[in-house]
Amino acid sequence: QSATSYPNQLAAYAHLTTGFINVTCAGATTSDIGPQLSAAGQAGATFGVSQVTVTVGGNDLGFAETLQTCAPDPASVQCQTALTTATSKLKTVSAKVSGVITQIRGAAPGARIYVTGYPLLFGNFKTPTCDVGGAYVVPKTTATTINGITSALNLSIAGAVVRAEWKGDWRVRYVPVAGAFYGHGLCDSKTPWINGYVASPYVFQSFHPNAFGETAYATTLKLAGAK
Repeated sequence: QSATSYPNQLAAYAHLTTGFINVTCAGATTSDIGPQLSAAGQAGATFGVSQVTVTVGGNDLGFAETLQTCAPDPASVQCQTALTTATSKLKTVSAKVSGVITQIRGAAPGARIYVTGYPLLFGNFKTPTCDVGGAYVVPKTTATTINGITSALNLSIAGAVVRAEWKGDWRVRYVPVAGAFYGHGLCDSKTPWINGYVASPYVFQSFHPNAFGETAYATTLKLAGAK
């Protein structure tokens, strides 16, 4: 919930000083949406709210843990097992995101809901490996696998939004962000908008958007109609 997070940037853009609440939480999964909505409700910011933005699904795959497992030794059995596990969980994500949309709609009947995708973590680097910090390097093959999982995750999230629209909810929209990050992944051609490995006590910030990335999220959402 830093000042640079995209919800706070959107609130600043809309000149909101009241009627806005940020209940984002690093590490949150789709199962955390209930407590987060409860927290928003207790602050008086659900019923009657006009807009909700949500980015969810990546932690259901254990993505951050997978990357932290792979960073020390991408060729290890532990890394390959983590990647396989993350891939196997993809089939359940879409239904879970559908559940999130349903819960948000129940808490905020009139809100416009913006569900974002995720950026690809790695650029199309030409070297055999990518230095992600902390003396850790990721082979190109592993980076390609991780980007592929992210692309599949984005399709799953988009599918959940499409199902909501099929059911008649035309006030929910999927907002892809991968294009906005083009050229700004790890080891990419331009300045990265995503953190590499961040040492303790801020390890939770590893492989998350940095301040520039949060601005990319906010800008993309504004272009999609968010205020």
